[in-house]
Amino acid sequence: MPNGMEEANCIFKTISGIPNDNQIELLLTLYQEIFEDADAAFFIERLKNESDVFSILAFHSNKLIGFKIGYSQSEIIFYSWIGGIKKTFRNQGIGKQLAMIQENHARLSGFKILKTKSMNRFKPMMILNLKNGFNITKIYTNTKGQTKIVFEKSLNKL
Repeated sequence: MPNGMEEANCIFKTISGIPNDNQIELLLTLYQEIFEDADAAFFIERLKNESDVFSILAFHSNKLIGFKIGYSQSEIIFYSWIGGIKKTFRNQGIGKQLAMIQENHARLSGFKILKTKSMNRFKPMMILNLKNGFNITKIYTNTKGQTKIVFEKSLNKL
């Protein structure tokens, strides 16, 4: 996948490895805008400490409007960790495009399973996962008392 795809008036840029400081600042700002319970320290720590981080950034008029970040969880599992779209740009297919770029990256990198988690309050994300061929494989409550829904998708099929 080329670094700088353009579709629907958006430019998608991919980053393999830890984003640079400027990119982290852009991501952090949008992350805090999208998620009401955003934890900046947690976000930065995970971004800088996971293996094989792969990020896709969606820009419109040179402004970051969306992102999707994942990383290697094991030799065969690529974990789609976090993503989001600025409210005014939702329901335009940008999330679907970000997910497709990430899935293609995971498949081309030799991963066999794409895994993600969501919560019931993020229904659009759950619907996107199900429409994109994910299966619910587990539901659990984490240490913060949040109910998490685990989705997995086999990358063996095209």
